[in-house]
Amino acid sequence: GTGRTATEQDADETIGKIREMLSVIFSHDIAQAIRIQYGGSMNAKNADGLMAMPQIDGGLIGGASLKAEDFSLIVKAADVQKKL
Repeated sequence: GTGRTATEQDADETIGKIREMLSVIFSHDIAQAIRIQYGGSMNAKNADGLMAMPQIDGGLIGGASLKAEDFSLIVKAADVQKKL
């Protein structure tokens, strides 16, 4: 709810570390199968960049989901990256 977003690289690196820990605890295959979403402020302006990151499987959408045009841009970003 702060409206502040981590850099795309920071978010990707953090999720990558989480995936590494899952790999250690469970297995590489399970770690790769688990969908990990970015939980910051994903919106129409940053969705393309965040969704392009290899470790980010999706995002939690807050206020942007209340604006149809903004939400459609986020959905399109996910579709372009084949993360729907």
